[in-house]
Amino acid sequence: MLKNLEHYVQVLKIEKNHSSNTIDSYLSDIKSFEKYLVKRKISFKQIVNDTEIIQKYFKYLNRSKISPTSIKRKYSSLSSYFSYLIDRKIIKKNPLNGIYTPKLSKKLPTVLSIEEIKRIFKQSENTDNELLGLRDRCIIELLYSCGLRVSELCELKINNIQFDANVIRFFGKGNKERIIPLTFYAKEWLEKYLYQSRQILSNRKSSEQKFVFLSNNGKRLTRAAIWQSIKKYVNAAGITKTVSPHTFRHSFATHLVDGGANLIEIQKLLGHSDISTTEIYVHLSKEFIDSEYMKAFDKKKN
Repeated sequence: MLKNLEHYVQVLKIEKNHSSNTIDSYLSDIKSFEKYLVKRKISFKQIVNDTEIIQKYFKYLNRSKISPTSIKRKYSSLSSYFSYLIDRKIIKKNPLNGIYTPKLSKKLPTVLSIEEIKRIFKQSENTDNELLGLRDRCIIELLYSCGLRVSELCELKINNIQFDANVIRFFGKGNKERIIPLTFYAKEWLEKYLYQSRQILSNRKSSEQKFVFLSNNGKRLTRAAIWQSIKKYVNAAGITKTVSPHTFRHSFATHLVDGGANLIEIQKLLGHSDISTTEIYVHLSKEFIDSEYMKAFDKKKN
């Protein structure tokens, strides 16, 4: 029903330079909207000429108890698609005009203390499965001490690592090149993993040789598998905070701010295109320091 989706994907990929994850999210949201229309036998022409249809769609999303963040994302996905149709002169006006989405509260992300990170490290080092434990220890180290995104870890290839220059060099989010310094510990755990665990995993029947992080059957490791591993170690470490792979990246940036690092340098390390995205860690750091101080103070009182 919706028009020119295949060409739209090519525009996102080539002209807009969006990452595959962003494109997948846009398509998922657009197809979800299309499903809504098909179920109600609403044509494409009706959408363009009657903005009430989209108003009803967003009211439906609200009633379905979908989170404000998800509704905001669906709005952005549809807005991008309609803008594409306007640029191609397929439609004359944006059906989203006059439609407002819920305001999002600015919630600061979770940050782990250095002591909590050490506890998670320890759990991955003490696992019964040494083969996968070494791999997971290396993953957590790179998430934390290099500030990698989980998508970047999944896509990391052997030829991206330059041990002679102590850097990881690759194209990350939005196909932008990032040069990431390998810290002493990141290099140490990466070498251990590559020359021990990975040599065994890469000899498995279905091995995908070019990727750094492999599953038990030799295939490229997925985001879901990394999430599951981290959840296991976080629970074993007795940490009750909600922790995702991205939490280590937040912690990395916050600890750099605490240590007095320059915000511009942190921006480069994280691969942020806009310094305002990096500035959240200044506020986060203050909240984190206050929180850690109060916990230490309460312990002394008890």
